[in-house]
Amino acid sequence: MNVKNSILKPFLITFLILLFLLVATFSVLHFFFPLNLSNWFYSMGANNLAVTYLERSYEKTKDYNQLYSLVNLSIKTDKYEKVEKYFEKFFADENYNNFVLNVDAQNLTQNVSNLVKSSLYSEDNYLKKKYVLALVKQNKVEKAFEFAKANSPLAVTLDDLGVYSFTHIFEENVDLTNLNLTEFANNLESYFEENINLFNTCADENNLLKIKGLVLGTRINEIAINLKTIKNFNADLISLTNEEINNKVLIVSKTMTMFV
Repeated sequence: MNVKNSILKPFLITFLILLFLLVATFSVLHFFFPLNLSNWFYSMGANNLAVTYLERSYEKTKDYNQLYSLVNLSIKTDKYEKVEKYFEKFFADENYNNFVLNVDAQNLTQNVSNLVKSSLYSEDNYLKKKYVLALVKQNKVEKAFEFAKANSPLAVTLDDLGVYSFTHIFEENVDLTNLNLTEFANNLESYFEENINLFNTCADENNLLKIKGLVLGTRINEIAINLKTIKNFNADLISLTNEEINNKVLIVSKTMTMFV
């Protein structure tokens, strides 16, 4: 019995000391270093806890880089209310435009394929699309539509490919009843043709043009899906037939393989 006690007692004392240190360390991190906890939970794949502690850290620091991380982590975890809340803060800041341009510049220097670079081409486009998706998922379709119209000018040049954030609004099972689509549908159809014409100028050896061609090709596919959804909702709004839309997209898709 004495032998057992002599073994168990030090073991229990050591265990309790370690437990105390663990709790104390966690408490310190919890109250004073939430960003460290967020990073640790993220590395462990516990994304929900990572979001929680990143929120705590941002509320303490109001750091713009942390706000950007919070937007992206909310997107990754499909926390649509948080995407809405934090993107609106992020977008309203005067640093927004310079920040997303810097992200784009960094992405273009990465040693990855043209296809990957095209998917990273515009952080502005990516974030706005995800924000619109978050609104749609919360059944805020009218708010999403108004934001997309205000932030997705239906005009495009090779110098400025702009933003197309309507993708998730015109998907199946989204209620379009309260949207005024008459003028928009006509403009979208013209935008579709404009993107195709611009896409046809990208068949060049210039690598940046190839990346832009892939961006445009992907966008053309998205617009085509949206046009067909609108046509299915109200056939009178779109003059192109589904067959005509599909044929145009098919030609673009074949050409895109040259840019990869």
